[in-house]
Amino acid sequence: MISQHCQIKNGVKMRRQRRDGFTLIELLVVIAIIAILAALLLPAMAKAKEKAATIACLNNVRQLALAWMMYADENNDLLVNLSTWTSPTGSPVRSAPDGVPWRTDFHNNNLVYTLPPSISANTEAAQQYLTELGFSQPTPTIPGPLYPYCRNASVVHCPGDRRWQLRFPGSYTGPYSWDSYSGAAFLNGEGRDSALYPASYKNNLTRRTFIKRPSDRFIWVEGADMRGENVGSWGMNNYGTIAQNFSDALFGDSPAAFHGITAVFNFCDGHSESHRWQDGSTVAFANDQTSGKENNSDGMQAKANHRGNPDLQWVGSHYPGNQNP
Repeated sequence: MISQHCQIKNGVKMRRQRRDGFTLIELLVVIAIIAILAALLLPAMAKAKEKAATIACLNNVRQLALAWMMYADENNDLLVNLSTWTSPTGSPVRSAPDGVPWRTDFHNNNLVYTLPPSISANTEAAQQYLTELGFSQPTPTIPGPLYPYCRNASVVHCPGDRRWQLRFPGSYTGPYSWDSYSGAAFLNGEGRDSALYPASYKNNLTRRTFIKRPSDRFIWVEGADMRGENVGSWGMNNYGTIAQNFSDALFGDSPAAFHGITAVFNFCDGHSESHRWQDGSTVAFANDQTSGKENNSDGMQAKANHRGNPDLQWVGSHYPGNQNP
């Protein structure tokens, strides 16, 4: 509000202006307008951020899928080792045809490394460094098998994966985690090991040409292991059967929901896609932060494995192996 006042100076009437401040009502109106704009814009900004994370994740898994394909092309069609741990413990090399793991984990002491002076042991920075080192250079003389085809070790982390924000216990055990992806057990992963999977060993595929429907079978899954790392491969308690249209499939390892209620998958033909979970129990199991959840320690796995869950059928029908080539 502007008001005018007059004064006499040297016999001449002068007019000057004086600006008053905001009234309380005007100030409250401005604050209300700002609050309304924030309420409208913040959800849109959060959605845009989530969309950007999904796009980055799709790019990550596409890079991994292309590296997986190129590795097979240059290794007589043999599939890269899709488990992260090896036997015996302490060596990242297994006898053929297993090969060096696509990412060597550190929970089983398979990495051979020296931390840089700038990184202290048993810290978040160290775990991130070691996770990426397991992809690029598991020992000073042994490179990661996919690294020559994908020279970006940060590809193992999804920007939508918030487990890196969880409590770090001062050791390399959960729930803090940096890696986001876990390979299918039957694509030369854990499923090849008869000591671990005696009943389903026959389901293992070791050559790319053994996969009959590559555009419909995934390679990596976004996993939400709460032990500090996605160890081994991503497996199920029951992979389902064609006879029952995979309605008998059951979760074992936890899926993830790093993108709201969706997860990203890549496929054996090289493409990647985002899949929306249909059942709330699947999302609840994915977001559960209990360390023993994959052993049904808190009942969340059992709830997700209820009969009629369409997510189980979808995963089972896309899970590669001799049960579903």
